[in-house]
Amino acid sequence: MAIPAYLWLKDGRKDPMRFLILLLLLSGITTNSMAANIDWPVALKGITAGEQFWLDKVPKLAAIADVKQSQDVETALSSALSTNTAGALKTLEVIDSHDWPHLVGTDLVCMGPINKSAAEIEAFYQRTRLSLLSTDKGAVCLWVLEATYEEWKAGNNKLIK
Repeated sequence: MAIPAYLWLKDGRKDPMRFLILLLLLSGITTNSMAANIDWPVALKGITAGEQFWLDKVPKLAAIADVKQSQDVETALSSALSTNTAGALKTLEVIDSHDWPHLVGTDLVCMGPINKSAAEIEAFYQRTRLSLLSTDKGAVCLWVLEATYEEWKAGNNKLIK
């Protein structure tokens, strides 16, 4: 590949800073175009359903997602805990082992919904708890789920009194 003239110094040597700046600019353009090409509703539906294809794509999505998209991915992963427990937990291992711009991982995904009705929270808890109990890989997630649920119940009991 030929190196463009603007990357050369006057004495004939390559300018590493110009080359680095160009590389960074091009990678930013590529990332933004990748984010624009993703059909987020389809991706989120697939993650929610626990489709392994989409669960495998979560790390790539996490790298380019904005704050809102990241929150949507975490909500979808919460649902996947009961639809494909092993796949969702494996995805969370990958998410937890990296530093993503906006994705938190297990600590948030395993909490489940917090701004839903009591019936939805209860249903999520029961369904997800049973799924996590069916595997020995879900201990940390189960612990987060149980702790969050107990805090939610305690808060509800104070509201009732």
